Amino acid sequence: MTIGEVYDYIDGFAPFDTALDFDNAGLLVGSRNDPVQTILVALDITLPVIEEAKQLGAQLIVSHHPVIFRPVRSLHRDSAPYRLAQAGIGAICAHTNLDMAKGGVNDCLGERLGLKNLECFAAEKSCPYWKVSVFVPEEDAQRVTDAMAKAGAGRLGNYQGCSFTVQGTGAFEPMEGARPAIGQRGMREEVRECRVEMLCAPDRLSAVISAMREQHPYEEPAFDVVENHAVEDKLPIVKAGEFSQPMEPLEFAQHVKRSLHCEGIRFVKGNRPVKRVAFCSGAGGDRVFDAISGGVDAYLTGEMKHHEWLAAAQSDLTVVDAGHFKTEQIIVERLAEQLSARFPGIAVTQSLTCTDGVRYL
Repeated sequence: MTIGEVYDYIDGFAPFDTALDFDNAGLLVGSRNDPVQTILVALDITLPVIEEAKQLGAQLIVSHHPVIFRPVRSLHRDSAPYRLAQAGIGAICAHTNLDMAKGGVNDCLGERLGLKNLECFAAEKSCPYWKVSVFVPEEDAQRVTDAMAKAGAGRLGNYQGCSFTVQGTGAFEPMEGARPAIGQRGMREEVRECRVEMLCAPDRLSAVISAMREQHPYEEPAFDVVENHAVEDKLPIVKAGEFSQPMEPLEFAQHVKRSLHCEGIRFVKGNRPVKRVAFCSGAGGDRVFDAISGGVDAYLTGEMKHHEWLAAAQSDLTVVDAGHFKTEQIIVERLAEQLSARFPGIAVTQSLTCTDGVRYL
């Protein structure tokens, strides 16, 4: 196993190129070819977390917050990047790309609260879908199409399994070293083939191509991947969901505190029952203005500024600040489970030392 394989897996469900412009997500320390036997998963890469990784013999830390966020002008011995490099430990940081991904931090937050019918409330950016076109022998076309559909291709609105197929003739000549499924080396071959085209959401592209390759009979499948701007995937910076039964504002605030295991929270009590909730993990205070005018009963985030509290207090919205750490720490368990399932031969551990250091009186 290598760091590159772990990176590619995360990139498959939370593409790093979808991170917001201010962010610095990706492989920040180490090399793709570095071997991995043990992974430590943490929200932040702090000095105690690095020491924990060293004690575990971990070669890689996967974190949410970037260990290098702003340009590095000097590298001190007591800085986290220096300590990582010194210990030979790599760092993959999935930040805003993981916040907005399907099954990412925001989805995890909504599910932890028990909200249903999660949907995009406010999108920071959109990503185009891809169109995958593959050329495959006629007799194998349905098997390849089914595999791509199972991996997530061909989904459009309330429809699935959408594809377009056209027949034609494929020609090739296997050269020395080839192991052709059809034909012989040094002989030109013509085969009745189909061109199968399917739409693919950005976060499913890697899985779809892998499924296609696995089921394709050719040693070297011919395929195209092009952006399709007719269909775009909204990347939600704020999501919304609803409870099956409404709660009173104070009851909702207590529910958040209990669900996220908070030692304390800050909140503004609205004047109506809470059924529909907008939420943004981490520093989402500036989005409270969207929530105030957005037809929800409550807004939950991890950081609020003074003027944002004033605006909330003058509305009839219930607003809860549960802390940056508590609204995002929930992703660590899920990420560790995903990595363990995908790489069963790798030891994956959740950090026990990662904390924001905040205490409440």
